[in-house]
Amino acid sequence: MKANMKTAVKLKGRGITLFHPMSLLIPLMILLPNLLFFRLEPRNMPGEAVRNVFFTGAEFIGRIGVIILPLFYSLHMQSVFEVLALTLMLLSLGIYYSGWAKYFKNGRPYRLLYTSLMGIPVPLAVSPVLYFLCASVLLHSSCLLIFSLILGAGHIPASLVEYKRSA
Repeated sequence: MKANMKTAVKLKGRGITLFHPMSLLIPLMILLPNLLFFRLEPRNMPGEAVRNVFFTGAEFIGRIGVIILPLFYSLHMQSVFEVLALTLMLLSLGIYYSGWAKYFKNGRPYRLLYTSLMGIPVPLAVSPVLYFLCASVLLHSSCLLIFSLILGAGHIPASLVEYKRSA
């Protein structure tokens, strides 16, 4: 195998693309605030709750898919539709970062992980789902679209349950 960081890693002699380094940015941008979260855990966290098995399973499967799949697709920016998807992707990333900034700036209370922002309920769940849905357009990946929908089917309802529990 020969690595070329400008294009992709290809299977020697076959022209099959295995890895697209630029696409690594897609999951990385969502994961960055989560790294801080693991270091600086929330305060005033309520006791353990019984989680819905369906939501937890869908959230887990969706997360694995949206983190891994982008690595195997190249970015496309040829059409207006793709530029619109990139714009929505960046907007949702901005909302996501704003939610995290609000959480860290205000002393990391657990409830801020789920409170609305700019009228968007559970923005730390809705914005990454929108982000990955838009990424599926940029990557021309129906698989990423499916995993984004699975993530949304688990992450958003689970976050709404936590919002009601922490209110």
